[in-house]
Amino acid sequence: MTPNLFTDAQLRSKDIETLKRWLRVKLGGYTVATNDMSASNIIFRGVPWTEQPSTISDVSYCPAAKVTKLGRVNRVGQSAFYGSLGGPVVFYELRAKQGDCIALSEWQVTEPLWMHNLGYHYSALQRMGTPIIRQRLTNPIPNETKRNERLREQLSRAFTEDVCEGQEYRYKQSIAINELLFDKAEPIRQFPNGPKSGVVAGTVYPAMQLRGAADNIAIRPDVVDAGGLRLKSVRYVLVEAANEQSASYIFLTMAISRAFSGEEIVWQKSLPSEKQRRSTIALEKDNWVLRDGFGNIYAMQQANRFP
Repeated sequence: MTPNLFTDAQLRSKDIETLKRWLRVKLGGYTVATNDMSASNIIFRGVPWTEQPSTISDVSYCPAAKVTKLGRVNRVGQSAFYGSLGGPVVFYELRAKQGDCIALSEWQVTEPLWMHNLGYHYSALQRMGTPIIRQRLTNPIPNETKRNERLREQLSRAFTEDVCEGQEYRYKQSIAINELLFDKAEPIRQFPNGPKSGVVAGTVYPAMQLRGAADNIAIRPDVVDAGGLRLKSVRYVLVEAANEQSASYIFLTMAISRAFSGEEIVWQKSLPSEKQRRSTIALEKDNWVLRDGFGNIYAMQQANRFP
């Protein structure tokens, strides 16, 4: 069995910089896996809100001053734009409960971006119980050495650990891993129709709440601020039912916006009937299936989207 990168005692007692120093020695000569994400991708982000949000900043990344907990890639006081490459994924990743109100936003990737992909080693996906294995992500490095593959397995398992509430200190290892891949990284060479920037924009990783059957994403705030993402729409929804056993949700869209005035979200004045605005989400045979209140399928999306 592949050993853990750090012990629980080390994660409790050591700071992130110390963990990074240890990792830097361990990963000497490690070959990093990156992929380009095309501008055809749509990123979905969900933010719990007790009232309708009014500005774009309300649905974008959390301001640094309000970040009070460690996250998958962020320190306390550090922002990151977290999202998913599929609208339904948001409800599962938020572990939404009946009665929750969520601002569900849709963002267009405006140009190709370089992304690190972490967590897609077969061993990590097998631990999650994923039903889908994608060779481009599980075997991203041609002629990879055995040492590099073993290190990639350790990094993948550590980065995709499902951290329980109250054990947020264990995010130190995924933060250390992610930051180390960005530290002093050389620009990636350009190629036709590829990313214009040689700097990696963020990290894609498996959605743990869905056993790796979908993709999550974390993008640097400066990429968002520079126009790398464009807000397309916002829906304010009420979760009416949540069934973990059947992996399904029922939600009602209470407000819709597809127009923005500067920073202001402009909500539509008229809405379709309640039956049309009620949706059921379920994962069926590796596809997200969305049905309206009449039971009619109005959208179907393959569970895995990246790249």
